[in-house]
Amino acid sequence: MQVPKNVYYTKQHVWLQKVGRNDFCVGITDFGQKEIGEIDLIELNSKGSLLKKGAIWGVVYGINKTFQLIAPFDCQIIEKNRDLQKLTAYVNTAPYKYWFAILTAKTNTATLLNAQDYTLLTQ
Repeated sequence: MQVPKNVYYTKQHVWLQKVGRNDFCVGITDFGQKEIGEIDLIELNSKGSLLKKGAIWGVVYGINKTFQLIAPFDCQIIEKNRDLQKLTAYVNTAPYKYWFAILTAKTNTATLLNAQDYTLLTQ
């Protein structure tokens, strides 16, 4: 299982990579995509959506299960990866390369897991 050290994680199997002062690219972890199986469809809330911590902001449909994307903190969707609507299976082959959305939030990353903590969670 891949667990890059340069990203943050949530207990809901989402990874976040800081790409700006308050911006994060967000995707599903390798563990998460393996649980879902081959991904058929990814539905995300609209660009500009304001999300409260714990809100569902998207759904990933796979052959094994359906996976809800949960906001790790209060944030806003500022960009969606439009390529994923056509290339959903790419998430299965390179989950840390293909992000779902960019979220912006003034938050403390201390609430997120590092690679070591996430690895312990998934064992």
